[in-house]
Amino acid sequence: MLAGVTTVMGFSYAAESATASDAPPFDPSGQRYDQTTFKGRFCRMLLACDPTLLFYSEETARKYGDMVADYQRLIANPAEVGETAETIHHALWEAQRISSASLNEGTAVPHPFRMSGYVPFNGPICVAMVASSSTPAILFWSWVNQSQNALVNYFNRNMSEDMDNGKC
Repeated sequence: MLAGVTTVMGFSYAAESATASDAPPFDPSGQRYDQTTFKGRFCRMLLACDPTLLFYSEETARKYGDMVADYQRLIANPAEVGETAETIHHALWEAQRISSASLNEGTAVPHPFRMSGYVPFNGPICVAMVASSSTPAILFWSWVNQSQNALVNYFNRNMSEDMDNGKC
């Protein structure tokens, strides 16, 4: 598990470092990476799964979310947040990454069910499932694995439209 976490963190850092200078101007409804290419989609998912995002609290994520919501004022006055005109777009992309990793439509996602928590929280479950030698143990760990996967999917679902409005 530690190897998996370290690998994802290392590749996330490398992707962030390699693409930092290529970041387009900030657009809260856009994407930092070109989603028509494999590299763009890979970098987006890699940075979304970065386990270092687990270190941000809900309060910190909300502050970054407020920063993203107020992006037009910040672009006009980057000195307000201690940034230069050259770095404000990168800071806003990072703020959006942090807030979107921790919040889903304003609702806090618990740490074990964030995409960034998938490797560190699901890794031990998978190891226990593979290491089990009895049928009851295999069934138990399979149930835990499926429950964890279901909760990851639930907390990271599309919440932009109300599902209770009869359009399902």
